[in-house]
Amino acid sequence: MKFWNIKKQFKKLKKDIKFKKTFKSIDASLKEISFFENNSFSFEESSDPKVSIIIPVYNQIHYTLNCLYSIFQNEDHIPKEIIVVNDCSTDDTAAIISKIKGVKLINNQENLGFLKSVNKAIQYAEGEFVYLLNNDTKVQKNYLSVLLEVFSEQKNVGAVGSKLIFSNSTLQEAGCLVFKNEIIVNRGATQSIDAPQFSFIRKVDYASGCSLLFKRKDAEGNLNLFDEVFAPAYYEENDLCMTLKHKQGLEIYYQPKSEILHFENVSYQNISLDKKNLLNRNSKIFYEKWTNYLKTNWKEGPENYRINDNKGYDKSILIVEEYMPKFDQDSGSNRFTEIVKILIANNHKVYLLIKNGVSEGDFVYLDMFQKLGVEVIRDYLTPKKMIIRAEKQLKQIRKAVDFIWIFRPEGYEYYLDVIQKIGFDAKIIYDMVDLHYLRFDREKDFFTKTRRRQKREKEVRELEQKALQNADVIVAISEQEKEILINEGFKKDNIFIVSNIHSVKTNITQKPFSERDGLVFIGGFNHKPNIDSVIYLHHDIMPLVWKENKDIKVYIIGGSVPDEIKALHSPQFQILGYQQEIDDYFTTAKAFVAPLRYGAGVKGKIGQALEYQIPVISTTIGVEGMKLKPNVNALVVEISDPEAFAKNILEIYTNEEKWNNLHKNSEDGLSYFSIKKQDENIKEIFEYLIK
Repeated sequence: MKFWNIKKQFKKLKKDIKFKKTFKSIDASLKEISFFENNSFSFEESSDPKVSIIIPVYNQIHYTLNCLYSIFQNEDHIPKEIIVVNDCSTDDTAAIISKIKGVKLINNQENLGFLKSVNKAIQYAEGEFVYLLNNDTKVQKNYLSVLLEVFSEQKNVGAVGSKLIFSNSTLQEAGCLVFKNEIIVNRGATQSIDAPQFSFIRKVDYASGCSLLFKRKDAEGNLNLFDEVFAPAYYEENDLCMTLKHKQGLEIYYQPKSEILHFENVSYQNISLDKKNLLNRNSKIFYEKWTNYLKTNWKEGPENYRINDNKGYDKSILIVEEYMPKFDQDSGSNRFTEIVKILIANNHKVYLLIKNGVSEGDFVYLDMFQKLGVEVIRDYLTPKKMIIRAEKQLKQIRKAVDFIWIFRPEGYEYYLDVIQKIGFDAKIIYDMVDLHYLRFDREKDFFTKTRRRQKREKEVRELEQKALQNADVIVAISEQEKEILINEGFKKDNIFIVSNIHSVKTNITQKPFSERDGLVFIGGFNHKPNIDSVIYLHHDIMPLVWKENKDIKVYIIGGSVPDEIKALHSPQFQILGYQQEIDDYFTTAKAFVAPLRYGAGVKGKIGQALEYQIPVISTTIGVEGMKLKPNVNALVVEISDPEAFAKNILEIYTNEEKWNNLHKNSEDGLSYFSIKKQDENIKEIFEYLIK
């Protein structure tokens, strides 16, 4: 036992050493002016710029050249104009900048200061968007495209700010929050640039004007300008963002994927300004103007740190899953992702905790969740390369979490082992996903279970019962499973249904009956019912079909394919594995087949097929809990009736009228699974927990 522990610790140490090598730092070096004398650069001029990049400058030509060169190096082919406003610099700014092709130079006749220089440039600009950029910055890859992405992917966007990074690779700012008791917080100052807390898109009150994107004109065609009451500088971007937010009804976003190295306190540093008095004056003007719009007070004390940081959200939910949900690989993960989208759309703060951590193959999904606005709790490195574990982050948020939404018995196991001990004062939502014990009972007739598997199933049954008994709310996936729980003595008042979420796809081209061929199945092979289904299809059903029509092909899609499934591959029965793009298969196949013989819960693969309006042939187990009408929304046979299943395949292949009816009735079959319906169900859960 002692040897095993040493071996385990050594393995952990090796993993930590490897992890520390991933430490991220930003290149803060600056090219000398002599470099630019021998290495000229230029910008493509656009007659119809989408973005006007405005860089106000006063001296510091060394920084200005490095800023422009970073834009040149990170060219993203967005039609743009670059406007440099020279505010009466006394160095060689005018002479040097005037020689850079593609840069529009405005030379002020008198020193206007930062604010008025920006306003002058906005009036001169031609782009749909204005991008304010300090000259003491170095932009990083995709700095601009990901800012624009927020405007195209979020609703009612007023402005978007970047992740600002100090030259020592620590965080300067991740958006800013304004509190009623006259406290303004630059989120994340001096912390790790990779901390999960600052790695997701979120709404803020304002973002720094040293990297800020907004539309040049408002909805009525008026220019979005700084209020010159704040001239010459300070609080002008705060005020502009508050105007966009509270006067124009728009939102201000922080985009962590847009990274900007900021040297800070270089721009305009030589102008003789009484900074302290200006800050005091403009702070007073700002709060007098906006105090009635501010509702939240800053709470003192380190224990309130994360509560303060959640300003602007309604409720905070910690979601616990066993593995990283991969929406395009299994139906349970797709349901999970849609639930998260609903929570975000209702302005809730979502923390995601993965029991087994985030591995290399998870990064695309990690990015997706962060893009949705989810804080994914995971290990990260401090600026001193210390590892901050997930458990420590849980301690930081324990007072900020209102609800803990736990998926599956394995998630509840992690709750008991780790989360509960931290001392959260939060209501527990237990999401069954399916009734595991019911699935265990059903599958025992189809394969022999090892002693080890039987032992683990016993543990899972016990965990499931504990979760069901101790949760404040139980989430079932169907009316059928809710009824099973009620019949077993669980109170119906705290059992709610959140089912799979589906809607008919509208952005695809559907092939008509005459141009379709083949059968398609989809399902992840980590799930034993899918393995059994495909073997049953190949061994028992398709031989009956091929006896009548040997040309019918079957396409099997799904990841984690075991050897026993790979062995079935042939020209007629093609094992395709995981496919990132599946539209072509579903829009050209004659039917979707899912001969499931055991399992529990609502089968997402059936709903996914109905999204494509492809006729579905399945079993009573396959359509369980879906409220589908046989022969109207789907063709349904009893389990272990290969003759009936084969008959339905042959009929759908030749009966165009029946095919068209099933195709047409697919949308009706999904009415129970609409986003609207599940949104209402989730709201009912929170209303019940809050009352």
